[in-house]
Amino acid sequence: MRPVPCLAAALTALACLCACTYRVRESNIVIPRAAPAVDLAALRAELGCYRIAEDRIAAADGASLYSLRLSRADARATVLYFGGNGYTVGRWAAATARNYARVPVNVVLVDHRGYGASGGDPTLDALLADAVLVYDRVAADPALGALPLLVHGHSLGSFMAGQVAGQRRLDGLILEATATTTEDWAAHLRSRQPLWLRMLVRRVVPEEAIAGRGNLALAPGLDEPVLYVVGSEDEVTPPHLARALFDATALPEGRKRLLVVPGGGHMDAARSPRFGAALADFIAMIAAEPAAGTSPPAVASACDNGRGGVGQAVASSRPFGAADAEESPGSTGHGAR
Repeated sequence: MRPVPCLAAALTALACLCACTYRVRESNIVIPRAAPAVDLAALRAELGCYRIAEDRIAAADGASLYSLRLSRADARATVLYFGGNGYTVGRWAAATARNYARVPVNVVLVDHRGYGASGGDPTLDALLADAVLVYDRVAADPALGALPLLVHGHSLGSFMAGQVAGQRRLDGLILEATATTTEDWAAHLRSRQPLWLRMLVRRVVPEEAIAGRGNLALAPGLDEPVLYVVGSEDEVTPPHLARALFDATALPEGRKRLLVVPGGGHMDAARSPRFGAALADFIAMIAAEPAAGTSPPAVASACDNGRGGVGQAVASSRPFGAADAEESPGSTGHGAR
């Protein structure tokens, strides 16, 4: 007999008999963490070109959502940003602002319920509902909502941005490090495990509360310009998920765009100068519809961050959290779908 092959065969048979299904729970992707609100004095000193103000938004169940508004006198658009699972405004506001610093936009940040300085009981359904409420609040603002209003979501926040796009007609949508469905995302995570673990865990599936979530169902119905952003080395939400969403989006090339940042990971694609250039071009297309025979006005505009330069940093997130593109008739305004 050959004992090693026999032992291997026995272990394989045992693994097959013991193979199980692992269920991804809502608590695996919605992980609230309380944190202080932003230090306004320090942030104002660091981001000299922004006028910065705090806001509180009452959710439908009475939860108080903490929001921060960063306004620029030269703003050509407003961006409402939803961060990922590790995002809190108090910790990451300056980093997020610097990702936009080369483009003249107002930026609105919000702590998810149960995160940062926001109250409330966090569930995925509640986070999605809050996102629409926050959007409506920003759209109704006489200054912020008067400009083209874009929604940018990173990782888990991309589900919130997609929720808003599914219920409101946006001027532009940015989905960064996003996923098609929770099922595809779970299958990807399993594929990255060693062989012995994949033999023991044959299926990784989301529990009912998060099953079927993602932006794949949304993509075919999008009628606003959309920019997909992903790092080429993103191991959490890999580029093939963004590519699948791009392909599923039924907009002409130009109206939909895919930016794959070379060398970028899950956390740092927006820090790349390529993102700044893509964003400037995207906003120029949205904010300036030039008459025939004229060129769109330039949008790029460096913002002095109070330390003599624009600087760059990365907005944080956790799991759940191409190159270029183009244009088509889409929609502007902030009305309901």
